[in-house]
Amino acid sequence: MNIKRIHDLYNLIKDRLPSTYPKARLAFFENEEHMLERENMKVGADESVYAIVDPDTSTISLPLKMTFEYTAKDGQIYNKVVSIDKISDEEICHTLLHESFHLLMGERYGYSSKQYSDEKGCDKFGERWVKKMKKEKLI
Repeated sequence: MNIKRIHDLYNLIKDRLPSTYPKARLAFFENEEHMLERENMKVGADESVYAIVDPDTSTISLPLKMTFEYTAKDGQIYNKVVSIDKISDEEICHTLLHESFHLLMGERYGYSSKQYSDEKGCDKFGERWVKKMKKEKLI
């Protein structure tokens, strides 16, 4: 696992985001199951969790291996386990930015607010910043 690469990407993000944004720490887990168990989270059968942010410790947790669900042409569903090393820099940055935005919205509006829980808003934030960072040739 190349955890250094992920730390480098996160440091790049921290340096690029405004200084008023919260600075989270990173934590790594073997897989989603261990990450969810550690955070005492239950996830529905139709949900996927690729990262978790803990507002109490300002920590973004990432699994080192992620399970992706695919549907074959014949309609059969199967899972594929992918090492975090195989995930693109853009996807890693998007995930880190998405979780950072949860922290920002929690600080501004409260951790039980609809802004904190706004997954689409966090995705848009991540997409916008990844686009900026690519345009600036940072990633």
